[in-house]
Amino acid sequence: MIADKSQIKRILVITLSNVGDIILTTPVISTLKNEFPGARIDVLVGPQGKDIFEKDPAVIKLMIYDKHSSLAAKRRIQLRLKNLRYDMVVDLKNTIFPLLISPKYRTSTVQRFPAPVVHSMDRHLYRLKSLGVKDPQRRPYIYIPAEDDEYISGLLKSEGVPEPMVVVNAAAKSHLKRWMPEGFAEVCDRLAGECKASIIMIGLKEDADIVAAITARMKTKPFNFVGKTNIRQLASLLKRSRLLITNDSAPLHLGCAVGTKVLAIFGPTDPKKYGPTGELDSVINTRLHCSPCERAECRFNHECMKLISADEVFDTARMMLEGYG
Repeated sequence: MIADKSQIKRILVITLSNVGDIILTTPVISTLKNEFPGARIDVLVGPQGKDIFEKDPAVIKLMIYDKHSSLAAKRRIQLRLKNLRYDMVVDLKNTIFPLLISPKYRTSTVQRFPAPVVHSMDRHLYRLKSLGVKDPQRRPYIYIPAEDDEYISGLLKSEGVPEPMVVVNAAAKSHLKRWMPEGFAEVCDRLAGECKASIIMIGLKEDADIVAAITARMKTKPFNFVGKTNIRQLASLLKRSRLLITNDSAPLHLGCAVGTKVLAIFGPTDPKKYGPTGELDSVINTRLHCSPCERAECRFNHECMKLISADEVFDTARMMLEGYG
């Protein structure tokens, strides 16, 4: 149903759970802010999304929904949402909440997408079409407070990191989405030696072993920022970097949100659905009969990643680093 803009005072956006997926929903929020400038926007998100939105001035009220919480806790949040009397609910997760809280306008619970609408970000924005939104803002974003910028400035100064900086993310939630440690090691060594780049390894604390397996194979010593940043601080770091080399994981989308050049390495997942969105970004993947399979387990021998050569990744990274796109 096309929304009457004069009636829209309160909007609820129900977003996703994983950090990368959440970042791909942020264009919906900026589009709604542009389309309904007089409305307040609240966000319901999983626990991992708290750091993304808690300082964002575009979000008036942030509510955390934990699917593992008790039935009583879920009931309380339902009643809270109903009492807030939303005029519009944009549900990007296909939950039952819009039906329970009865807003004037809501996105469809069952959504079918036209064949050309493939990328996850575009599918989120397409949901707004039924509400009469015609000017989508097709760029993810993350708000970076001054204190997070200052933290990164201090960290870079204390570590003595010179320009140009290349950030490397070798982690991914699924092991199938991780490129080979020996490949990352060779590319990092060549970027440090031939391009005089400062290599900064990133990741969560639980990714320390993945990074250690790479640095153990390297001849040069990278800067290790694993476990040293929250999501907003990482965004600040990426914003200052010349290039991000990454597997298909959350930092990929974070790099796009701050306008960093992204070189993404894809295997079992589909870059048409989840790839970087910047004009100067690049994707490297191997075209096989089984890829992208989007399976949780590989039926073969992980060839989609093993066949990606260090030469191909380095040559692309060097061109991007030196400004050739």
